[in-house]
This record gives sequence, structure tokens and C-alpha cells, in this order.
Amino acid sequence: MQRVAALVARAATARAALWVLVASTIANVFGYGYQVLMARLLRPDDYAILTALFGILILESLAAQVIQSATARLAAQYRATDEAAALHVFVRRWTTRVLVGASIPAVLVVAASPVIGPALALPTGSVALLGVALWLAAPFTFTGGLLQGLGYFGWFGWYFIVQAVARLVIGVLLVEAGAGVGGAFVGAVAALAAGLLLSLVPLVPLFRSARGAVHEIELGPAETRFFLLAAVIMLAYAALTNVDAVASRALLPAADAGAYAGAITMAKVVLFAPIAVGFILLERTARAQARGEDTDRPLFLALAFVLVTSGAVTVAYLAAPAFFTAIVVGAQYPLTATLIGPYAVAALLNALLSLWIAHFIGRGEMRFGVLLALAVAAEVALILLTPHDPATLVRVVLGVAGGAQLAALATYWWERSRRVSEAAA
Repeated sequence: MQRVAALVARAATARAALWVLVASTIANVFGYGYQVLMARLLRPDDYAILTALFGILILESLAAQVIQSATARLAAQYRATDEAAALHVFVRRWTTRVLVGASIPAVLVVAASPVIGPALALPTGSVALLGVALWLAAPFTFTGGLLQGLGYFGWFGWYFIVQAVARLVIGVLLVEAGAGVGGAFVGAVAALAAGLLLSLVPLVPLFRSARGAVHEIELGPAETRFFLLAAVIMLAYAALTNVDAVASRALLPAADAGAYAGAITMAKVVLFAPIAVGFILLERTARAQARGEDTDRPLFLALAFVLVTSGAVTVAYLAAPAFFTAIVVGAQYPLTATLIGPYAVAALLNALLSLWIAHFIGRGEMRFGVLLALAVAAEVALILLTPHDPATLVRVVLGVAGGAQLAALATYWWERSRRVSEAAA
């Protein structure tokens, strides 16, 4: 009977993972379609502005994914150990903290937009929209973390699809109506609102149960500490993978910035697979860790899958850069073909890095954040100190991505050696 139950559980896990992969692939197709259409609908300098705005938006979203990753890990832990009361207290307390905590920086960004916009060579109105996006991203990622941690993967898949479709439809309609880069970015902000509304539907019973919930054990300090440590990791990863997109608009000439934006757009394909795989990996690792089960097998399977899928795209870009550049972003970005090969390798390394992060957060091994913070400092320094041209910027990104990958491998082997030693003792 136990064997049958284990097989049934494994089949359910496989179905959930397959659906999240399919749903995220559908969402990525719509999301990538948005990028490709905007590369053709907007002028190269306007598209460089949109890419820089998305770089900041991704920084905000990945920073907000501190909330999603930590929420998913804690929710999966409470679910695995059947601590319903602790889960309800956690949801009640952190709903308030997320809403209040997001409001302050959002208001500051909107108020400072007349200063931030000219400093980054971006439209003031679009910078103000970044503040609105920040406020939406916090509850959006909190509810997404609950869906992920509680295993609501059916809804979790639609959560991605609705967001991607809303961004594409609203953005394209506004650009075609003459709203330009501002209209394109409005579509991205509206997509966050659409995803948030959908995610609330399956969570209504949980929020009702959490209202007024109490628990005899004070969990707040431990949860807060975990959120803070997760913040170091996710903020560092967000900066590590997006600071070049923001810097390219500010430091490169308009034509070069447009070409660099084209390389960023093409490399997004490399990051398709890790998005879904990382979500599944974090939840599975957290649950296995709470039950004292093996956490290495899900990690190795995830790394192998991403190496095969994202690795194939990287090889294609290395083999025929001009061919794929013409297909994806068009003939108006000829310099992109010289950048995409090494930039795709950097994207592959960062894709694998996201899986290491999911593994470390799922196990509660948060020291890796210190190494990521050092990598961010190195990348920023190199971007500012090296010559300001697209090829040099790509080399900086590639070198830092390789260093971060070595740091992840070293951290894993240290953590594994410690586990083996403790088990032997």
C-alpha cells in the first residue's frame, strides 16, 4: 500500500510540474511575443527606453520575489507538518506587513519621479508608473507564493498566463493607438493587476480563516529573519541579472543601447525553462527538507532539464547569431548579432544560478546571499570602470555570471559535506 501511495504521489507531482511548465511556456510565448512586437512597433531608441524600464521593473519584481520565495518556503513547511494554525497566523500577519511595506517605497518612487526620470534618461510618467508597479508587485508575489507553497499549481499556471496575455493585449493596443513607449509600459503594469486579481480567487477561504487567527507559539521573529535573509539573496540576484539593462540605456549611445536591448530580448528565451522549474524546485525542496527527505534529486533533475532546454537555445545562438537575430528582433539591430552568443552563455549561467537559489532557499541555507552581494558589487564596479561599449558590457556580464556559478557550486559542496558529516555523527 505504501508503494502504491508513493507512486500516486509521484504521479501527482509529475502532473503538477508538467502543467506549470506548460503554463509558463504559454505565458512566455505571449511575453516574448510582446517583446518582439515592441521591437518592431517602436523605434530603436524608444525600445531601449522600454528595455531599461523593464530592467527596473524586473528588479522590482525580483526584489518582490523575496516575498514569493520566502512565502512559498514557509507555506510549504507549514503544509508539510500540518501546522494549519501557524499558517493562518503567518498569512494574517504578513498580509498587513506586505501591504504597508510596499506603500512607502511606492509613494517615494512616484514623488521622486521628476528627479529619477532625467537622471536615468527615462520619461517621468513611466518612472511614476514604476512606483505603481512596485505597490502591485508586493501583494502579487505574496499571493503567488501562497499558491506555490500550498501546491495550488493549477491556479499557479493560470496566474502566469493571464498576466502575459494582459500585458500583450493592452500594450499592443495602446501602442497602436499612438501612446508609444508609455502605452507599452502601461500594459506591463496592468498585467500585474490582472494576475493579482486572479490569484485571490482560490485563496479567499485561506484569508477568511486567517482573519483573527492566533497561535500559542510566537513565530514572528523566525519568519522575519527568514524574509530578511531571503531579501539579501533575491535582491542580489535581481541586481546581478538586470543592472546591465539599466546601465546600457544610461551609458551607451542610443544606437548601441538599442542593439544591447535586442540581445537582452533574445536571451530571455534562455530563461524560459528555469522559471517554471525553479518554482517547482523550491516547493519540493522545502517540503522534503521539512520531512527529512532527500533534496538533492530534485535539484539535479532541475539542473539537467535546464541544461538540455536552455542549453539548446544557447548553442543555436552561438552557431547562427545573424540568422536568429534577423528572425527575433529584425534587421534594424545588426550589432545585436555580434553580442548574442556570449550574452546567451551568460543568460544560461544565470538560469542555472536561479535553480541554485531555489535549492538554497528551500533548504533554508541563506549564507549564499553574501556571495551574491559581493558579485553585484563587482559587476557594478566593472560596468563603471571598464570602457562603455556593448561588447565590453557583455564581457563583464559573462565574467560575473561565471564567477557566481562557481560560488554556487562551492556553496553546494560545502553544504553537502556538512550534511554528510552530521549524518555520520
